[in-house]
Amino acid sequence: PPRVLCLGEVLWDSTPAGLFLGGAPVNVACHLTELEMAVQIGSRVGDDELGREVARRLNKKGVGTKYMQVDSDLETGFVVVEMGENGIP
Repeated sequence: PPRVLCLGEVLWDSTPAGLFLGGAPVNVACHLTELEMAVQIGSRVGDDELGREVARRLNKKGVGTKYMQVDSDLETGFVVVEMGENGIP
């Protein structure tokens, strides 16, 4: 199968419905694994529980984390998504 390396940010989207793994490179990587491509993610997460959960979820989806770095000084990215009156972010 084709091999792909997706580079960029990994973050958590916090919505009223829960926490969701996000960032464009993560979204692309997860969709490519559904097409049976071999995918690695190149990014950086914090040395925290959210960073460890990123690796667990990506590995569970079949996305390799060999190129994901762990930063001992900064936290894993986290965004609070506010919903409009119409229920759209």
